[in-house]
Amino acid sequence: MNMKVLIVEDEYTAAKNLVSILNEIDSQIEVLAIVESVRDLFQWLKKNLAPDLGFFDIQLSDNNVFEIFSLIEIEFPVIFTTAYSEYAIKAFKVNSIDYILKPLSVETVKFGIDQYKSLDKKNESLSVIKLKRLLEEFTLPIDKNYKKSFLVHYKDRLIPIETMSFSFFYINHGIVNGVTSTNDKYSLDYSLEELENMLDPGFFQRVNRQYIVNRKYIKEIGLFFNSRYSIKTSPASPDKIIMSKIRSSQIRKWLET
Repeated sequence: MNMKVLIVEDEYTAAKNLVSILNEIDSQIEVLAIVESVRDLFQWLKKNLAPDLGFFDIQLSDNNVFEIFSLIEIEFPVIFTTAYSEYAIKAFKVNSIDYILKPLSVETVKFGIDQYKSLDKKNESLSVIKLKRLLEEFTLPIDKNYKKSFLVHYKDRLIPIETMSFSFFYINHGIVNGVTSTNDKYSLDYSLEELENMLDPGFFQRVNRQYIVNRKYIKEIGLFFNSRYSIKTSPASPDKIIMSKIRSSQIRKWLET
């Protein structure tokens, strides 16, 4: 019997990569759908039979994927594909729920599938119970020490820059830069995904694949073409910062809190 898989991933290249990996592992694996948001996932689950296995990214365009578990019963095993913080990884291990760190590879995905195949129905039900317990723990407030400053390269030395001095972070040609309120630019040795986990979400938010912005330095949000929105920062960003309609709604709510 062919394995039926549901992919929850809002980044096109990541979803395409996972499909390619699954085909390489077993050409008989059937990908039922690729959904990009909690809202779309909720609608899909209401209208379709449950898959054999789900691959869920954690941070989606409209919300954290854990939100779905408060909206509808998930009665199938889930493997999380994530670049999430260390405390979450430890939680997955303790609760015997599989996870795969991005970037994905044939080896890591195959290991996850092998873990799924080793489950019998009794253990599969137990896995769902453990998943629910983990979600309850995961949604509790967590005290976290966010990064207060960065050591950055300046000429022939390193200098500390306070985190709140940064207006935005962005990636260009694979290099992540931080731009301060005084329009000074520094290269950083972190990915945007790593920065997301380091920065206080009360002040910093990922607004698209290229930019993380500091709410203190957002000048305005304007309507852009085709129901999308743009952000203007101070100082001005090197590129126009464009958000999807869903993401802009989320950012507007964030700015009002």
